[in-house]
Amino acid sequence: MRAGVGVARSGGAGARALSPLLWWLGRGPVRVADGPAAGLRLARADVVACHIQAFGLVRGTLELPVQEALRRTLGPGATLYDIGANIGFFSLLGARLAGPRGHVFAFEPHPQSAALIAASARANDLETITILPLALGAAAGRAHLLDVREPSWSHLASYGEHPQSSGSLPVEVAAIDELLEQGRIRPPTVVKLDAEGAELDILAGMSQALSSHRPAVICELHATNEPFADFMESAGYAVENLDGPEPVRSAGPEVHVLALPRAA
Repeated sequence: MRAGVGVARSGGAGARALSPLLWWLGRGPVRVADGPAAGLRLARADVVACHIQAFGLVRGTLELPVQEALRRTLGPGATLYDIGANIGFFSLLGARLAGPRGHVFAFEPHPQSAALIAASARANDLETITILPLALGAAAGRAHLLDVREPSWSHLASYGEHPQSSGSLPVEVAAIDELLEQGRIRPPTVVKLDAEGAELDILAGMSQALSSHRPAVICELHATNEPFADFMESAGYAVENLDGPEPVRSAGPEVHVLALPRAA
């Protein structure tokens, strides 16, 4: 997909050969083909086609273990925190699963991605998605978000450089516990977390929410396996590898995990 975009920009015979594809991309939303999100519409097919995970988005196969975990844990009337919402695939799916009495809070600091979430919510007539253009951390403050060529790889500059970064954007940082105390968000039923290495700081900023509301936590780890498992187990959670039988601590650096509160 990325190569196709490059050809289109360069013009000439390659672009002419792609003209049917370019016409299709200009038609507007694209429907997800299969899976739990089948039939949902992703606004701006041209942006979706350029995404690093374009095939999974369109086919509905994006991170199937995460989709299945959401289907297991998010029922009608529930509240989902989609932290690191990117272009909103899981926000849309969460809104479908939670239904009209539920709610999704989509946390996405990158303005291009946040705008696409809003457009996709409108395309699906979903009014239960609230977009918060915030980075999350252990405490409130200000920071800089790296502006990476592929927005899904953007992260706070404090977590290290990225070779495809073209600069940075100033962003507001918030902590979940503070947002709850201020009444800006509902208590969570499920937290889906994919924050490019910031997961431990974000969890530290929602320790009270974990203690009081006991949400399920679905997380993509970024070489943070052992400290994540330690943190969640100390908070009274059992941690499960969604990608295979290997224990979370010894699994790969980008494993998907599910943490569920242990029975009292």
